[in-house]
Amino acid sequence: MKKGLIFLVLALLAGLAAFCAMRWHKSESRHVHGPGVVLDAMPELEWLRSELKLNDEQFAVVKELHAAYRPKCVEMCRRIMEAHEKIDALAKANREITPEYRGALKEQADIHLECQEEMLKHLYKTAAALREDQARKYLDTMLPFALDFSYSESGDLHAR
Repeated sequence: MKKGLIFLVLALLAGLAAFCAMRWHKSESRHVHGPGVVLDAMPELEWLRSELKLNDEQFAVVKELHAAYRPKCVEMCRRIMEAHEKIDALAKANREITPEYRGALKEQADIHLECQEEMLKHLYKTAAALREDQARKYLDTMLPFALDFSYSESGDLHAR
């Protein structure tokens, strides 16, 4: 019992220390370099560097492409969220597809198409900065996310 309590306290202290360290790093980076620098450190790309064995020059290009694409991505996500909210409100307010509802559905589809095209362009541009073997592995990993067939995968959904 006593060992379990000690373990719990140590685990909580470790978690608190990790939280404080990340907050300090975030605030220190922002203080020194301005807002957004934690994102600009791009820890989300480290897996790519490691997995594809990118050299420093390749990684610099990938980081630059990623930073350039980020504002487009954020804007597309905002527009998608707004379209979803509009459709949700119309779905709850109607019991049939009205012209306004249909228009909102079409607008959402158009936004999704635009987002998917922009994401695919970004992926292909990034792949172009890599060696052929790296590009193939990168695209094999990333295309399923950009194509997202999860909502329309074939199967016997209606056969049950």
